[in-house]
Amino acid sequence: MRTRRLLLTAALLVLSLIGSASVANASGTSPVSIRVHLNVTTVRGGRPIHGTAILTNASPKTILVEACAYDGWLFVGLTNKSVPFDPAVAAVACNATIKLKPGANRFPIAVSTDYGVCYENGGTPACGRLPSGTYHVAVTTLGLPKGTSFESHIRVTLT
Repeated sequence: MRTRRLLLTAALLVLSLIGSASVANASGTSPVSIRVHLNVTTVRGGRPIHGTAILTNASPKTILVEACAYDGWLFVGLTNKSVPFDPAVAAVACNATIKLKPGANRFPIAVSTDYGVCYENGGTPACGRLPSGTYHVAVTTLGLPKGTSFESHIRVTLT
């Protein structure tokens, strides 16, 4: 039963990615662009940073994000040379519910300044607060049109 559920989930993900590609315009680029605004860019590690993700739909039609909102589809985090941003994404399928109307669509975000999961780095488990230092914002999405990208120029300093 579990294997069948995983296969169904994988099939739905592939179908959603294929369906998402049809929203891209004739040049192969996505009509969706992503910007992030953070309330602060210097904070003590362990405290979340609040802000807004702005997804702009440049097409004249509403775009359905082909992902399950309950499982997550928009992930914003911090990364640098030593700390990757690799959010754990649930693989439970449900109906797509997020719609991007033409123009700017705003979504509240909270960026964690903790490790998302504990992992071993050189034999030492890394858990808890991210180390002090300079990071940049990274965005991972599911279900957006093929070609949707985010280029971060936002630097965050953890103290």
